[in-house]
Amino acid sequence: MKKGIHPEYYEINVTTTDGKTVKMYSSVKKDLVLSTDNLNHPAWTGQRNNEGAKGSKFAGFNF
Repeated sequence: MKKGIHPEYYEINVTTTDGKTVKMYSSVKKDLVLSTDNLNHPAWTGQRNNEGAKGSKFAGFNF
């Protein structure tokens, strides 16, 4: 690998929606607090909510 082209990596804390903190590495020196993760996202929980869909996902646009 070429030297000097890769970013620095810093150890950060990532806090999940249930309050657990996990240490990870990131090129951004800033701790993260997640608002969505596998505990509450419909893709993992299986709870879909289609209340906003009215026949078409483009129903609100005027083309």
